[in-house]
Amino acid sequence: MSEATDATRSSSGLAATCSRERSRAARTVLNEFFYPVADGARYALDLGCPFSHARDLFYEHETHKEPVRHSKLYWRSLYSGKVFKSEYYVDKHMERRHGDKIPSTADVCLADYCDVLQCDKHAEYVKNGRGSKPTRCDEEQMSLVRDKCHEMLTQCFPNENGSTRDNAGKLNVYFTKYYCDQMTCADVDGVFELMSAHHDSPGVGYYIALAFLFFIVAMYYLTVYSWTNGRRVSSDIKRARVRARASWSDYLPRPVARRFNLERRKRKTY
Repeated sequence: MSEATDATRSSSGLAATCSRERSRAARTVLNEFFYPVADGARYALDLGCPFSHARDLFYEHETHKEPVRHSKLYWRSLYSGKVFKSEYYVDKHMERRHGDKIPSTADVCLADYCDVLQCDKHAEYVKNGRGSKPTRCDEEQMSLVRDKCHEMLTQCFPNENGSTRDNAGKLNVYFTKYYCDQMTCADVDGVFELMSAHHDSPGVGYYIALAFLFFIVAMYYLTVYSWTNGRRVSSDIKRARVRARASWSDYLPRPVARRFNLERRKRKTY
């Protein structure tokens, strides 16, 4: 039996015991706070990092399904094109029919990192739009989570020479300060607010400037429309006046009018 077959079987066995829903919750946290920072620093995560897409057990499946447009419930498998009445059923379809699509490198169940990624607190943070409510906390347990977080950073952003000048070193320092070190009973409830404050999201001034720009553009097009419409109306009025002053001879062909001396003499105005 080949090594590739062994790896596929290993991935399939892990997939059977790994929660897709919890993995999706963990992936949501990573998509919001982890990957954008690494991508912004132009840092490519290698296979040593448990959060590398290549090691995500369900990343392949997640990128091959989509919600059906104009529907709140139905989902479609991009492998087969079949439509299912909920995300749960398309996940079951992926599990039954497309387990072989999981690559051999996918050996990480992201659900196992929900303690570090604080999946439940993030869900509450998203729901309430603010920091999660204080909950009972075990400081000893949080110490274990903090150690696991630091270990994860070492794997994702190795800083062997201790330098903070390279991207790996900078990212290690950043996530250590603003995430892993917040894994204490006193600080964990506000970790997502703290991380959100460091996102390059547009502020109020940006939206005011954008609204002002739209106002200027709208005024420009309104002015152009009014000017062209005014010229059109003026031209129509002039034509109407000419028609009102015209006699039957004005509608004759000019050569005919000249032949019979029927052209009206234009009055000179001084």
